[in-house]
Amino acid sequence: MKRNFTVFLSLLLVFCMLVSSCGKKQPDAPQDANAPQNAGTAEPAGTDAPDVTAAPDNSGNDSATTDKPSVTVDTSYNPETDADNLFSAAQSCLIETEDGFYWLSSGNYYLLFYDNGLEEMIPVCSRPECEHFPDNNVCVQNKDCGAYLEAWRHPALYDGKIYYIDGYGPVNPNAEGRMGNRLMRMNPDGTGKEFVKNLFTPGYEEPDCYIIHRGWIYGIGQEMKVSQGEADEKTAVLAIPIEGDETTFRRIYEMDNKGWGCMRFIGDYCYFWFDYEEGEYYVNYQTGEEIDETQSGGVAGRWNSKTEETEILYQSPELLPKGEYFGSTAWVERDGTIYVTGSSGLMKIENGELSVIYTFEEEGKNFVAPTISNGIAFARTVPKSFDDPYGKFEFWVRRFDGSTVFKGELPMDWFYESPEFEGLGGDPGCPSFSMIVGDETGLWIEFYCYWQSEEGSNATANYLVRYDFTADSGIEYKLYGSYVDVPPSTVDD
Repeated sequence: MKRNFTVFLSLLLVFCMLVSSCGKKQPDAPQDANAPQNAGTAEPAGTDAPDVTAAPDNSGNDSATTDKPSVTVDTSYNPETDADNLFSAAQSCLIETEDGFYWLSSGNYYLLFYDNGLEEMIPVCSRPECEHFPDNNVCVQNKDCGAYLEAWRHPALYDGKIYYIDGYGPVNPNAEGRMGNRLMRMNPDGTGKEFVKNLFTPGYEEPDCYIIHRGWIYGIGQEMKVSQGEADEKTAVLAIPIEGDETTFRRIYEMDNKGWGCMRFIGDYCYFWFDYEEGEYYVNYQTGEEIDETQSGGVAGRWNSKTEETEILYQSPELLPKGEYFGSTAWVERDGTIYVTGSSGLMKIENGELSVIYTFEEEGKNFVAPTISNGIAFARTVPKSFDDPYGKFEFWVRRFDGSTVFKGELPMDWFYESPEFEGLGGDPGCPSFSMIVGDETGLWIEFYCYWQSEEGSNATANYLVRYDFTADSGIEYKLYGSYVDVPPSTVDD
């Protein structure tokens, strides 16, 4: 639990919000961004993987190469300042408090709060007269609602405030034609929104998330430039301190390829993991033949926020054989052991070596998409048809030691009994997964479902469900919240 919290939804004093995260008017802010901080040029040797950069210093000071005094690294967990690793690689985010939890869904601009006392999911808005989003339809863009943030994932309850990042910054001085972002904060009840500072990537990186941890904002960005018909792709881990006038992210790691990955946080360390592909994939448009020459590799590292040094902990000595792959998520234990998944199942990185722990194989069944969370790895089967709303998923959840926590079908009664199932119009498909995280006690799953309408006004719905594993290897569930996205009908009256 992070700290005491109460959402005030009524009987509040009239509060004039001078700053709103929904508006596009820019507040006064520093206009001189820091110059981009490029990483060094050291490259790990003995690998067929893409060139990588370990950036031991990003200060821009040539004298920084002198020996630094030893620094004691803290690997403890502080709930007041540290990122929640359970959600640091997830599309959506939950922020737990003693009174409930916040929910920011990847498909919803509104910040919601589940109140344990009310047993209800409510918008984080202090205006009693606000309609929020009528009929639970987030397609309604009510930018006057206090809960409307347009926040990039993930917001954080940090230092007594909710910090979040939106996309309404001024022009990025480091990337022509690109806009910057803004760091914002507000009170836990949604009041007092205020601008903190502008945020600029050092180049054309496009982060898909920002994570706050111990006074720093971290992101993963990708960029692609085409020069003389050749694509130049890069992936970078970015970091910037929350305090101070610095507005341009530092590149704390850079890879000369397009990678997919995640970050986890242990004390003063930011750990990162990327899987990537080498080779070409293309279609022969004369014959229709697909040519896939890609092979997969992986790289893991960590950045010390005290010494501001990057260390590469693992890099594939060679690309994986054709058809084998790494997954995009990893888990890091407090002792620094890294677990990853892929076509070989669950694997462990320890002392720079990769070893396979176990696979998800059973005769007559095809378990796919192995992934990882806090102390568990899991895989699932795929329904025979995603057009069938009654398609079945079987999950196999195992601890890192190989023991099974749960194996069986997920109960889906909550979906068939929901008012949206037959009330949205059109034919629902089998729900897919927007987020799956958990541990040996249970899973948080956000489902996404699509209704195909003949009229063309297709609707979607998202559901947040908690599955708890029982002592007899069974499973129980609870639906905590949902919303719909129903666009106006495109059919003329």
